[in-house]
Parts: sequence; structure tokens; C-alpha cells
Amino acid sequence: MNFIKHYTSQVLSLGIEKKELWRSVLFLSIVYAVAFIALFRADYTYLDDIERSVMSIGLRGDFSRHISQFLSYFIHATVDERLTDISPLSQIISCILLATAGFMVVKIMCGKPTLYLLLATLPIGLSPNFLGCMSFKFDAPYMALSVLASVFPFLFMHRNHWLFLGISVISLLIMLMTYQASSGIFIMIVLYFFFRTILSKSDSIKNAFRFIGISCASFIAALILFRLFFLQIIDSYASTNIELNFSIFTVFGSNWTMYWQLIRKDWNVLWQIIALVIVVIFYIKTIIHSKQNKIVAFFVTTLFLILLALSVFGVYPLLAEPSFVPRAMYGIGILLAILSVDICFSLKKIYSFPVVLLVWCFFVFSFAYGNCLADQKRYKEFRAQILMHDIAQIIPTTQIHKIIIHNGIGFSSVVQNVAHNNPIVKRLIKPSLSRNYLAYYHNFPQLEQNEKAVSNEKEIPVVLDSFYHTIQLNDEYIVITLK
Repeated sequence: MNFIKHYTSQVLSLGIEKKELWRSVLFLSIVYAVAFIALFRADYTYLDDIERSVMSIGLRGDFSRHISQFLSYFIHATVDERLTDISPLSQIISCILLATAGFMVVKIMCGKPTLYLLLATLPIGLSPNFLGCMSFKFDAPYMALSVLASVFPFLFMHRNHWLFLGISVISLLIMLMTYQASSGIFIMIVLYFFFRTILSKSDSIKNAFRFIGISCASFIAALILFRLFFLQIIDSYASTNIELNFSIFTVFGSNWTMYWQLIRKDWNVLWQIIALVIVVIFYIKTIIHSKQNKIVAFFVTTLFLILLALSVFGVYPLLAEPSFVPRAMYGIGILLAILSVDICFSLKKIYSFPVVLLVWCFFVFSFAYGNCLADQKRYKEFRAQILMHDIAQIIPTTQIHKIIIHNGIGFSSVVQNVAHNNPIVKRLIKPSLSRNYLAYYHNFPQLEQNEKAVSNEKEIPVVLDSFYHTIQLNDEYIVITLK
């Protein structure tokens, strides 16, 4: 027993001091919490939150997120799927998980965390794309957990090889069963350490290839286990289908190109320039500091950045119909965090100014985004109240109708203003009045959703045509066209 205890303590010893851990996590948690104050204050019911908070619909393991479903019972202190809105507690838990992930990134890349290096990890959670994840009152903790699970195995990469492989497989399965948008994080970190070893000659080439071999085996094993035992086939707005033939390269190229085009369209010009400067600084620094021949270092560094860009979105580009919503692309924030930490650790602080500037831009935008949610919520309530008032005047209380809603309400003036320089806002916020929102938040249970199109919709009489909407009505249907 003493031998087992001694061996276990030696293998699992991670060299992390308790004070170092708690101080780092506390510092980053406070920064994240401050950055998300406006989002917390907005108290915006975001997309799926409507069904979860009002209709008591649990996570149900949708999109194979079985661990999210399991953990929701503990976080919401319930024994069934009837979840309740506990925000901002769920989002505060997300801040702690993101902070822990940030600490781990610094620990595995630099060894000794400092406040300066910890700040460089903030693009992980403050990137505009991850704000979409933080907007979910119910799902946010599990999205943050997927990031943490992707980073955690690398605390063991210098330990026993079999231990690293086993923990990697388990951690990757946790990631795959919480939020698969994190699937590129593990790959990016593996690439970073592989090429850093090659360029620095700090270890043998043999060990570098052994490391990447074990990492690839872990990733493939996790994908196979997930596919065989845990994958839930989905074919809705996104599909889990992957074409295992030569067309997969065409599919990957098309989807990958679309992701980067969306990043270019969503991000404002300043963010793109700063991000490009960070990449250039890392590129030049890596070549100059490399112990390899400079020509070799040039080609190796170029190859590394290309592979990093190819892996940033994980397995999503391989899907026949992937999700292109902003929250599916937060891998870009992890990519920038990896490069930023490396720059801040390797160079003098003056060369790290672009990193500080990018973090500040994201920090400021998180407040602007939270305020956009608050104003859109105000506008949404205003439009809903007018619509419900008009419907109440038209429909007898005892009459049941099927409802058809066309168009959306558009964006509030505040959102329009912020979107002028930050187009991603319009993709993060949905300007709609959904049937569930009208029915459950405004107590109109008689409005039933129409599943089929109405062939004679144009023949339904118009009973009201106002500045905000047009209402058509007959004995069976009510058709609302929002303006």
C-alpha cells in the first residue's frame, strides 16, 4: 500500500502550489466577472434559455452533450430535468472554469504564472465569439468546462506516457460530451509543443514525435469511442454527418474557408489588425529565437502557423452541415491566447503591447455587448407588449388559433450603433419574437404553433395594419407579419 501511495503521489504530482493556483484562479475569475457585469445585469433570456426557464426543459443531452445533462442535476440542485434559472450563478461558475483553464495554459507553457501572463490568456473567454457562450444562462458552464477539459491533459504530458494518454482520452470525451466547438484546442496545444520542441532543440526529435504520436492516438481513440458509444445523430440546423470519402477534403476546405470569412466579416478592423500584428510578432520572434538554421526555422514556423489555422475550428469543418454561429468559432480566441502567452513570456514587455491592446479591446467590447443585450431586451418587451395588446383586442378569449409569425423585430438603436464597428453583434443577438416567447412570457396559451405552411395565407383577411406589424385573422389562423 505504501508503494502504491508513493507511486501515485509521484505520478500525479503536478508541481502546482496551492497558493499559486488559488491566487491565479481568483485573479482571473474577478477579471472575468467584472468584464461580464453588463451581461449579468442585462439578464437577457438567450435563445434556448426561453424553453429551459419557462417550460422546464432540461438539457436532455442534445447534440450528444450527456455530461452537460448529468452535471446540470448538481448545478441546479434537482433530481429531474425541470431546471430553473439560477443565473448569474451558472455564469459565475463559467468564469471560474475559464480562469482555471487560463491558469493551466500559463502553467504548461511557462511554468510560473505571473499576472502579466495570466492577462494574456483572457482572449480564451473574452473573445467576441465566446460571449455567445456566456450569454446562455443554462449552458455556459458546460461550454467553459469543455475548454478546461481540453487543456487539462497537458499537465501530465511530462509524466508517464500511458497516464497522459489515458487522461487525454477521458478529458477529450468530456469535451465531446459538453461542447464540441472546443475540439480544436487540444490539437492546437499539441502542435505548439511539438513545433516548440523542434525549433528549440530542447529535447530529442524522437521524443517530439513520440509526444505527437501519443496525442494523435488519444484524439483518435476519443473520437472512435465517442462515435461508437455516445454520439447522438443530429440532422437539424446542424448535422453530425461526415462523408468518409474523397469529398471530405472539399467539404473541409469549403467549411473552413467559410469560417474564416465569417471571422473577417464579424470582427472589426482594429481587432483584425491587432491579431495580425500578434501573429507577425510571434512569427518573427520564433524564427529569430530558434536554435535551428534560420531557413529551416522559417519553413517550420510557417508550417506550424498553417496547421494552427487549419485546426482552430476543430472537427466542425469536417461536418456536412456544421454550425456557423459565432459561438462555434471561439477557437480563434484560444489560438490568440496561445500566441499571446508565448510572446509575453519570451519577449520584453514593450513587444507585448499588441497583446495588452487586444485584451483591452475585448474587455471593452464585453461591456458594449452586455449593454446591447439590455437594450434589445427593452425593445423586445416593448414590441411584444404592443403585439399582445393588439391580439387581445382582436381574438376572443375562448377562441383557439394557430399562429404564424413572419420576419423579426429588427435591432434596437443601441445595437445598430454598436454594430456599425462591431458587426458580430448582429449575429450574436437574434431580433425575433418567437412563438414560445409570446406564449409563455405573455401568458397566451391559446396561440399554438402552426407546423405547416398555409396555402391560402394571402386570402386571410387583414384585421390590423400598424407601424409595427400586420395581423391577419380567420377562424383557424392568426398570421403576424412583423415590421
